[in-house]
Amino acid sequence: MNAARATMPAKAIRAILVDDESLLRQHLRERLERHPEIVVVGEADNVQSAGELVAATRPEIIFLDVQMAPDNGFDLLPRLEHIVPFPAVVFVTAFDRYALRAFEVHALDYLTKPVHPDRLAQTVERLKRALSTPGAGVVASLAPIFSLGSEAPMEVAELVRLQDGSYRRFVEAGRIAAAQSQGDYTRIHAAGGKPVLIKSTLSHWEARLPAGLFCRISRSLLVNRQQIQRLSRLDRENTQVFFNDIAEPMTLSRLEFSRLRRFI
Repeated sequence: MNAARATMPAKAIRAILVDDESLLRQHLRERLERHPEIVVVGEADNVQSAGELVAATRPEIIFLDVQMAPDNGFDLLPRLEHIVPFPAVVFVTAFDRYALRAFEVHALDYLTKPVHPDRLAQTVERLKRALSTPGAGVVASLAPIFSLGSEAPMEVAELVRLQDGSYRRFVEAGRIAAAQSQGDYTRIHAAGGKPVLIKSTLSHWEARLPAGLFCRISRSLLVNRQQIQRLSRLDRENTQVFFNDIAEPMTLSRLEFSRLRRFI
């Protein structure tokens, strides 16, 4: 456990780094130096010392690795139940398979290594918004996952929860390839998984998805131009569009294809 004693600005956000690899802690610490509002007040390389560090420094945010033998980052959380206010948690890991579990425990965010500066900047802004919520603790005010009830447009890297029955996953908004109206429902086609049917209108998705990426090429279809891999004409009336990391192509009518060509 290493607790820092640096002089902090009056409105500093106290952070600790928890990772069993010192070079990776250094990498993240250097990335955070671009955000003077974040002050690293300590570092730990295992769950036991991390729990002691949190009790000693009372940080607002913990940047937490997942895999730290013999424990993992999730094992830290039950040790912090007595901490009030409970700090925000950002999981930082080389593996994306823990994302679902991370948000089930109300993590503020989930970053993959190596941490990209732009992605870290979004996390910092999210934390600042959470901390600025009047009368709410950090955890109570967190909203890391897209809510269908919200009205603000999403950022490209904002995580969207896609759930259809027992099937559930998270995907960045910019990796949604298409949204297809089916009455009061919308079928979402996103990279890396099967389509998901969600009870929400296409107009709502059109208002929420990142501006500039999506084109409404018919009354029932939105397409993300940045997720298009290639187009293939079947005949005079039909064209197939292939998307990144999606197995099945989508067939467009001649009018839809014409509108899409103008957009891309």
